[in-house]
Amino acid sequence: MKDNMNVIFIMTDQQRADSIGPNRTANVYFPNMENLRQESVSFDNFYTAASPCVPSRHSYLTGRQPWKNGVHGNLKFGEEGDPTWMQLLRDRGYKCVSVGKTHMVHAGSFHIQVPVGKTFGDSGDWNHFEPAASPEEDDLYYDIHATRRACDALDRLDDGEDPFAMFIGFHAPHEPYVMPEKYLDYCKPEDVTLPKNRSEEEYETKSESYRRRVNLFKDKFGNITDDMMRKGIAGHYCLLKMVDDCLGMIMNKLKESKLLENTLIIFASDHGEMLGEHGIFNKAATSYEAEIRVPFMVRFPDGYKAGETVESLGSSIDFVPTLFDMMNLTPDISLPGRSLVPTFQEGKSVRDYVTLADGNGMMGIRTKNYKLWYSPHFKDGEMYDLMQDPQELNNLYHNPAYQSLRGELFELMLHARAIDDERDNAPTKRDKLRHKEVKASYEPEVV
Repeated sequence: MKDNMNVIFIMTDQQRADSIGPNRTANVYFPNMENLRQESVSFDNFYTAASPCVPSRHSYLTGRQPWKNGVHGNLKFGEEGDPTWMQLLRDRGYKCVSVGKTHMVHAGSFHIQVPVGKTFGDSGDWNHFEPAASPEEDDLYYDIHATRRACDALDRLDDGEDPFAMFIGFHAPHEPYVMPEKYLDYCKPEDVTLPKNRSEEEYETKSESYRRRVNLFKDKFGNITDDMMRKGIAGHYCLLKMVDDCLGMIMNKLKESKLLENTLIIFASDHGEMLGEHGIFNKAATSYEAEIRVPFMVRFPDGYKAGETVESLGSSIDFVPTLFDMMNLTPDISLPGRSLVPTFQEGKSVRDYVTLADGNGMMGIRTKNYKLWYSPHFKDGEMYDLMQDPQELNNLYHNPAYQSLRGELFELMLHARAIDDERDNAPTKRDKLRHKEVKASYEPEVV
């Protein structure tokens, strides 16, 4: 791995892991994402530490858990002094720029503003079932405009002197499903395959959080018919095609500028999207696989591990320690995450579980074989045997035969939170020096 590599982090919003790759469930193809996957090492069991947009981005950018950031939901934002990986790179001589949707105080980077303009017209965020053409001209549509500005910035950042880091944040394929007209027919509703893992019985057997999401959609749209569901799924994939074209523009710019030879590229999403599974859409109400498992790929400049796949578990809080490990940097910070470098260098798993959180205090844990999440507001939750029930239809949370397993997972969840907080609070070199200063003053009880 090269020293002083440039870094480009590309983040989509609300993209499922199974939208690309050999196990994709999408009935359409995204060539630029698939090409990037073939040039990258891909992490097929990578999970977001927080399912809402804002806390997820904070976790990616700071490497910290949402309860440590103080950012649990989309109504709270971090403080400007929260260190981010871009800030730490800037301290090491990197020029740092962020473009597009970040949901973050841009500590350590200069944020290039991209106006929304008329991109979404008068449509609200919950436009799931009526995809529509944007009144904005194509070049000024938010994501396309962000891509153009990112490409322009690359010309200026590439001065042959100091390395640079760039964060590119897309809004799509997040709803509203309003887009340039040319994308509206990329995926047709009649070509959509409806999800099989949904049942009317789930309303009675699942958690209160799940029921409230079902009720929310019913209040807004009435009963969700199969035709509505097909329109919602098609609209999502039409928007994702636009993102794929934007990715192609970025990759072409990097190739033309010969920046691919010295640039580390990371591609990820903040969280997934239900797309009708269990009869619901959107995110941040449950911890089903469709919502929490996301694409995560790393492309190295020299083709290292290109096309290889990592099957072991990874979390978004692992990104920051992984990034610095890949760059041979050791910033003086404490973080809860683990570097994932051993997973693709040595085939060694670094995790037995990943932790989960949403914006309503929910805490969860996912191991290789099981998943549990718990809502403190409703004092209930959901639990699944993922080997026997990969579709997550049979909620075992209240099943008397599984109370021992439930207890074990609760204990593991408590352990996970405690150990992550301990890792996050580990003394840095700066802390140890300060401790020696205090000892020099003969302060009592400091040993």
